[in-house]
Amino acid sequence: MAGKPAPLKSIVEDLKDKSRAVSPATTPRAESANPFGSGFPGLSGSAVVNGAASATQSLIGAVSDTLNGARKHQTTHNNIAPSRVQRRSSRSAVSRNQSRSLSESRQDTFTHSQPWHVESNSHCNGGLKNAIDSAHDRLRKKLWVGTLGTNTDKFKESLKRTMEWKLREEYDSLPVWIPDSEFASCYDEFCHQVLWPCLHYAIPDAPKTKYFYESASFKQYVAVNQRFADTIVAAYQDGDIIWVNDYHLMLLPKLLREKLPNATIGFFMHVAFPSSEIFRCLSVREDLLYGVLGADLIGFQTANFARHFRQTVSRILSAEALPKGIQLEDRFVDVGVFPMGIDVIALTEKRHAFISRANPEVAEWVKVLRQRYAGMKLIVGRDKLDEIQGVRNKIRAFEVFLDRYPEYQGKIVLIQVALQTTEENEVQGGVADIVSHINSRFSTLTYQPVVFLHTQDLTFNQYLALLTVADAFMVTSLREGMALRTHEFVECQADRHRPLILSEFTGSYSYSGFRSCISINPWDKRTTANAIYQALNMSDEECLSRWEDLHNHVVTQSAQAFVTSFLIRNLRASLEHQGDSLTVAELDVTRIIPRYRHSEKRLILVDFEGTMWPRDPRMLVKGTFDPPEEALKVLNKLAEDPKNEVWLLSGLPVKGALEEIAKLCPKVGVVAENGCFIKTRATRNGEGTWINMVANFNLTWKAPCLEILQYFTERTPGSFIEEREASIVWRFWTGPSDNSSDRQWARRQAAEAQNHIFDSLGERYGLRIIPGANSFLVLPNNISRSTAVGAILHPGGPAHSPLGRAAWLSPEAIEAEHDPEVDFVLAIGKDEKLMRRLNELENSETISTGTNMGVKGTDAKWKLKPEEVMEVLRRFAETK
Repeated sequence: MAGKPAPLKSIVEDLKDKSRAVSPATTPRAESANPFGSGFPGLSGSAVVNGAASATQSLIGAVSDTLNGARKHQTTHNNIAPSRVQRRSSRSAVSRNQSRSLSESRQDTFTHSQPWHVESNSHCNGGLKNAIDSAHDRLRKKLWVGTLGTNTDKFKESLKRTMEWKLREEYDSLPVWIPDSEFASCYDEFCHQVLWPCLHYAIPDAPKTKYFYESASFKQYVAVNQRFADTIVAAYQDGDIIWVNDYHLMLLPKLLREKLPNATIGFFMHVAFPSSEIFRCLSVREDLLYGVLGADLIGFQTANFARHFRQTVSRILSAEALPKGIQLEDRFVDVGVFPMGIDVIALTEKRHAFISRANPEVAEWVKVLRQRYAGMKLIVGRDKLDEIQGVRNKIRAFEVFLDRYPEYQGKIVLIQVALQTTEENEVQGGVADIVSHINSRFSTLTYQPVVFLHTQDLTFNQYLALLTVADAFMVTSLREGMALRTHEFVECQADRHRPLILSEFTGSYSYSGFRSCISINPWDKRTTANAIYQALNMSDEECLSRWEDLHNHVVTQSAQAFVTSFLIRNLRASLEHQGDSLTVAELDVTRIIPRYRHSEKRLILVDFEGTMWPRDPRMLVKGTFDPPEEALKVLNKLAEDPKNEVWLLSGLPVKGALEEIAKLCPKVGVVAENGCFIKTRATRNGEGTWINMVANFNLTWKAPCLEILQYFTERTPGSFIEEREASIVWRFWTGPSDNSSDRQWARRQAAEAQNHIFDSLGERYGLRIIPGANSFLVLPNNISRSTAVGAILHPGGPAHSPLGRAAWLSPEAIEAEHDPEVDFVLAIGKDEKLMRRLNELENSETISTGTNMGVKGTDAKWKLKPEEVMEVLRRFAETK
């Protein structure tokens, strides 16, 4: 056929006509005509919510899908759909919108004199709305913040104020007023053509690739995020939790943090998150990452998405990625996994209603469908028609199935429910031609193999009936977050237990409960066709066993569990990070000296590099190490006091550096290579000994790691490798810390090197990569200055026990209580992990010498400039 194919037509009217001849069932007038995209009242997107189980605060929500129609993945539905503002004259419209973009589908503006009402928006994040509603008894107050599903440029100010009042009072909603052109550029260009493909591993081919580096629409994206920030800041009250949702508002957490430094802010990504190799293609990658990192907690649907995010931040921003989150220079950001679910209770109540005949409509439609398709097998799917949802792959696989198993021709029907989308998406998805082709091949006068139904053509009762009679449910997404429609199918199959065919590229498949589905690679038509055959011929016993596993996951990972777990974790993370936002006082030695003087046993921990010694990395290239005499003199004077136990913490190697210091300061304990080695203090019975904390570790990773770093050293001018006994440092830049092109090149090379080391050696050998401004360190997991100090604090540790490792190195021993005889602990350094650990001791004084603190950025109790450290230590040494 020449020319562009027309939008797919639905045959639902044919179904309705045939049903009338069999059953008097009709669609109830009171039921929502479009239950599939239920949104929240008054807004086109999901909003930020506030309030944990026992919280009394209100919840302010900034939605992910605030951008009209921005939502691309499927969610569960409501029986009663909420609303959006629109012209009354368009309320009865049921025809599909033919516009080329979702922003253009916003309703035409109307004059002030025309009446208006609030109506549901089909493009919102219904899954989040339903999840929040399911936890209504645990949320004292909430406020949705989002955009209207209508053009607003011609609204008068008086009309806007009237709408704001009505939405606030009746729908707990607050609109964000965005100019129409700004909204269209933000969503149609940046969100739709840049962010959405990138997050779903679908970087477009030329000429669309230009959007990745010609990001003029990013200015509108910034402006929209700023408007959200201004609206939320104006509505914010102390104690509120701000919950930002999805990729349309990735800049919002940082904008809010700048205005509300002490607010509790959470961000949840509802869609997938790609590997760093994909995300790095974005020209504004750093802006987006820094924007999200303004939150206290960042949530993802699966562990893989969270891992991709941590690796991306590590490689692009050179920040340390830990299993729990991201350690920035000035604060820590939690990263967690929170699988979204459905409201199982509400769906079960609806099912029981039609089983008990309290709601006969579903039962009638079940009867109609079984009569209409008597003797046939039904495969059901529900997807958008864009490329990511893989509908084209599904239909091609269905054609292969009919070819390979001709006995099913005329006996099986694929019913594909198409979620509301645009004509452009349908054309790009390439579904229309394939449907026409397969129907022309296999249709007869009384049989059509592929049936398309649009969501606006179905009521919720009809959809429940369709899930109930299905012989299999099929999802062939090429990349997707959480496929909640599969959860609905599982619960609707509580009586029949029919199987689920699920793409291995969906977030749902990553959970063990959903491994009981029939997994498929949607790119492989033959195995997908075989999966259909397997589903149709599976024994009842196997179907029941698989369904029970699926059901257990669905009821466990429910919508209520999603909301409460995220909000409680967000509140806890904010409380843990409050120290980051409090003003840290300059060290007042006069307040600490009295405690120091009257203590009987003191533990003094001091960082070496950057604290006592302003190290020049270039000196090691020359093979010279000149220890600072003044620093060693102060250490020795402190160690001469019998009440003092002095330890020097360093990242330097033992040979050629710290062994020399150990000779010059025999009464000072030394921690080398960031905790890999500990040299005990000399006692009356003899000299101290070096103890290997990684003696039982597998260090064969060093050879391939050196080979990788040597490759990058040859390509990065001025870089060099520091090989140590149990760790390796790569200095990729030794010049001034500017933004020169040479330094930018060195940083890119460092990101590549970290990528190669982590992918090839990290998980295999259990390695930790700690990035710095001009270098990064590779060392074994579970080794740090904090773990070394934990061993020192233990009563059986190296400061007390001559037995060596066995008495104190086990994880249980390290977590045990510290030596009760120590009544004063003084720590001076930059290691925030160590500062947090020592703060748990009642008798500790922690002092940070970090250079990027400002008024926040450290968990230490005091702050001190590095150049003042020596004078402070002298005052302690002279105190008797």
